[in-house]
Amino acid sequence: MTPADRHHRLLLLDRCLVVLEEALERGQVRVDAQLGIQLRELLGESGLVAGHRLEGRRVDRVLDDIFALQEEMTGQAS
Repeated sequence: MTPADRHHRLLLLDRCLVVLEEALERGQVRVDAQLGIQLRELLGESGLVAGHRLEGRRVDRVLDDIFALQEEMTGQAS
């Protein structure tokens, strides 16, 4: 993976975090269909496809998963 690809993926993961944080601010506790679609589109565009169904999962847990993906990506850069 090139540095440009890695940077692009990290930007998309950042966008996922923003979407999830906005959901939490609205008081959304679980991923609904609309939020799940948004996240799958972003993850798909980044080349990181969600390995499991997102709908029904707790938003804070999905947020933790995205943070973990970011850590993995930044660890690959070193």
